[in-house]
Amino acid sequence: MGIKKYVNPLDADFRSTPEGAYNVPKTEPAIRYAEVLLIYAEALNELTGAHNVPSYDGSGSISVSRDVNEMSKAISQIRIRGGVPDYENTVYASKDLLRKSIKRERQIELLGENHRYFDLRRWKDAPVEEATPVTGCNMDMTENQREIFHTPVIIASLPTIFVKKMYLWPIPHEELRRNVRLTQNPGWTTPY
Repeated sequence: MGIKKYVNPLDADFRSTPEGAYNVPKTEPAIRYAEVLLIYAEALNELTGAHNVPSYDGSGSISVSRDVNEMSKAISQIRIRGGVPDYENTVYASKDLLRKSIKRERQIELLGENHRYFDLRRWKDAPVEEATPVTGCNMDMTENQREIFHTPVIIASLPTIFVKKMYLWPIPHEELRRNVRLTQNPGWTTPY
């Protein structure tokens, strides 16, 4: 089993061509509009005070501030498309509640699109989230225990850890040898 996101029903269908299975050509988006809306709402939520930003064409400036109506307009497009109602006004009124809601919305909306790894580091949530034990369904259940199959069970064979040096990847030793003025990222060993 896997994620069916961006999968065409005819992918790997042996009946569709005489030669056998194939993949239907698809356009892979570099950035989706839903992500733009979430980034916009998150940026507005983090603002303190009003800021004047020059317009893209240089004809003037635009005033930007934490505007509940603007954030709701952006987020509601994603939630309504997904068939869920927009957040309550109490969520929009609280900066912390909305931040938590946007994090969860990004986790759901951008599932399988390789955003979570970078989001956790940007939010500085990686030490907590990536050190949380991995859970799954108990595959050892019998027919008589089927009602507790979906009870989360910690998978001890998949240890989790996060250390501070994991915010930055190590620079390959070969690159460090090529450029002696380059230094290794903190926490990683140097080749010398």
